[in-house]
Amino acid sequence: MLKSLKTILIQYLFVMEIYDNFLSSEEFNEIVDFVNDDNTFWERSVKTIGDDAEDNFQYIHKVYGRMAPVSPFYDISWSVLSRVRPIAIHRIKINMEPKHPKRFFSQFHCDWNSDRGTHENPIGCATMSTGILYLDNTNGYTEFETGEIVESVENRFIEFPSNILHRGVSQTDADWRGVINFNYFVGDPESRNLNK
Repeated sequence: MLKSLKTILIQYLFVMEIYDNFLSSEEFNEIVDFVNDDNTFWERSVKTIGDDAEDNFQYIHKVYGRMAPVSPFYDISWSVLSRVRPIAIHRIKINMEPKHPKRFFSQFHCDWNSDRGTHENPIGCATMSTGILYLDNTNGYTEFETGEIVESVENRFIEFPSNILHRGVSQTDADWRGVINFNYFVGDPESRNLNK
């Protein structure tokens, strides 16, 4: 009963915005060029626990964390941040997932988990927002615990409260699936420019 009440409340309160063709072609291509550059450092990372965790991996590039930029990509990311207009940034990370012979489903998760939560029962931050910029067209997608699915379409940006459980689902049709994950706090909604 409590779980179904939680789901109903989440569905009622859950607000997700989807913006296609979010960046100009020039801005988007600058991001893709950085991701495809041979000098970009990638670190292999097991995805959030889920199906066959050992084979369910991705490559990540850390951009911003621990209150500081940690990559030259931070400067390029301002094409997104100038529209989002965060008052504070928690984390920026690029995820690149290679093609696998089967589809992998990571576990539903929040991008930030309160000390009061656990991996099995996460408690995210309702005042933080998550933004995802999709870098390519694939049959992979982002799935939310409420059942909504957002397909991977290049230059699509989605934004939702960071306490909403979601997961990445891998692609089977393309060699790579790339997304940039932004976690941030926003101020006055009137000052933001998400629609250009």
